[in-house]
Amino acid sequence: MMGDLIRIDGSEGEGGGQILRTSLALSMVTGRPFEIVNLRAGRSKPGLRPQHLLCVKASGRICSAGIEGATLGSQTVRFAPGDVRHGTYRFDVGTAGSTSLVLHTLYLPLALASGRSILTITGGTHALFAPTYHFLERQWAVLLRRIGVEVELDLVRAGFYPRGGGEIRAKIHPATAVRPLTLGPRGELERLEGVSAVSDLPKAIAERQRRRAMAQLRKAGLDAGIELASLPPAGKGTVLHLLATFEGGGRACYDALGARGKRAEAVADEAAEGLVSFLATSGAIDEHAADQLILPLALANGPSSFPVPAVTSHLLTNARVIERFLPCRIHVDGDVGSESDVRVSPTRGGI
Repeated sequence: MMGDLIRIDGSEGEGGGQILRTSLALSMVTGRPFEIVNLRAGRSKPGLRPQHLLCVKASGRICSAGIEGATLGSQTVRFAPGDVRHGTYRFDVGTAGSTSLVLHTLYLPLALASGRSILTITGGTHALFAPTYHFLERQWAVLLRRIGVEVELDLVRAGFYPRGGGEIRAKIHPATAVRPLTLGPRGELERLEGVSAVSDLPKAIAERQRRRAMAQLRKAGLDAGIELASLPPAGKGTVLHLLATFEGGGRACYDALGARGKRAEAVADEAAEGLVSFLATSGAIDEHAADQLILPLALANGPSSFPVPAVTSHLLTNARVIERFLPCRIHVDGDVGSESDVRVSPTRGGI
């Protein structure tokens, strides 16, 4: 049922597109309309960029929303949702903008619909400042499955900056309930694995990434099994992905992307340093998974808690937006950059 209009200042907190994505998702879940102003006001190109605009239009399509301000560069958007309809949808970012962030906007409303949905999204599958496809498949989807949300993923083509043109397919099954998640303290390291992959580039680059990553990890006393892969290409690119799993269910994922002029060894160093830094903390899941998980856990049928290696501005901003839409409390002990326990406490019985 439509509630009072929620008004949100998009310049608060982290001030990026996540405020918009979370607002869209929860507007569709709750049926509550919202207006966001000062959208991405502090960015070099403020307002809606193509990726954000697609999130708005795709959300409007799956729920027949009333929308105002859905134009490139707009800093004010008003969104009044209708009923979410499961089905088969195809969306194209039109640039190398992140396919994963579009998926993050749509998956939860569709998972709470009455039937299965299939999303095909074209754009960047491995984009800067966004979860890579490998992160989605090997970390995000696994954690979602653990809490009762089933998203099956397939990489049709890998798309890297600046060309984009990649494509992912997501099969979203209806969720009957969202289960809480409790992790920590972190147990012993069980497995450390990874993927060194190239798209339309010599496999020798992937071999260099793997060799350097394994050497860096050995310096930290770690052994990893890193596989080589050639991705179905839409353009040139590389990725080095590392995943650690622990006793008690903890998981940490770090990856890095190649770029023109960036040596394969630098890619490997970036991913390995992220993982080694995580292991020096008491975190049970990486900081990126944490800010993505609090959204579905706010709808769980019980409280959740887990330690994170570092509080991020994304985590704090996402928590505040969620609390505007849902009767829950999200507690984060600590400032940005510090270790923290995160506790998600729905005040009603979930879904």
